[in-house]
Amino acid sequence: MPDKRLDQYARALASGSRIGAYHALADDEEDRVILALYRVDRPRATFADLHQAPPLALASYHQLLHDLAREGLGPL
Repeated sequence: MPDKRLDQYARALASGSRIGAYHALADDEEDRVILALYRVDRPRATFADLHQAPPLALASYHQLLHDLAREGLGPL
């Protein structure tokens, strides 16, 4: 998945916009989307920083993706 689509996905999630039908993300895609969302508050965050985040925070991002998917938000 190109980074451009990940950025579009993160922006859509942040704004609550519908950008097309949702499809399930592969694990690596989901990790990259969570990092893109994490970077909203921490623009220079890396995967290493993400792995240092508290497990509850990461679970919250993961749950957010699934909740929004149920509402029809997600990548094309």
